[in-house]
Amino acid sequence: MSENSGLESKIKGLVKAANCKTSWKKRLSALQEIKSIDCRERQDVVIRLALHDKVYKVKEEAFRIAQSLGFTKNGQPIKLGRKNIGYKPKDFTKVFQRIKREKKMDEFDLSLFREHFEVVAPEMFDVMLYEKGKKFDAWLENSFQTLPKPKAG
Repeated sequence: MSENSGLESKIKGLVKAANCKTSWKKRLSALQEIKSIDCRERQDVVIRLALHDKVYKVKEEAFRIAQSLGFTKNGQPIKLGRKNIGYKPKDFTKVFQRIKREKKMDEFDLSLFREHFEVVAPEMFDVMLYEKGKKFDAWLENSFQTLPKPKAG
């Protein structure tokens, strides 16, 4: 009995980690762990991540697991769609202008900007941290420097 409840709590923890929008590493790790556990939740998690995750590495891993386990969605095999982070340039502009306005930043302050970006848009922060890798900080600064000037009113 206790072995079964231990497995159930482990599965719950893995599902929760797979739903964590603020850490692609947590989602990837949970995905790799849950693939070996035969449970109802496994198929739900794998299919959802294969179809909808914004970090392509997670999406691709989920797709490969779904293929190897023969999972389908509505009777159709799951397809690995093209890479789509789900954000457009105007989305970044909107968030970055909000941070600049709220923090009253005339000059760029990387640590303050980065900290506030993570609070304001944690999922966007996580996706772009993965996408930009080591160039993330340079991308932040460049994006800040090229924000449109506020309209004089």
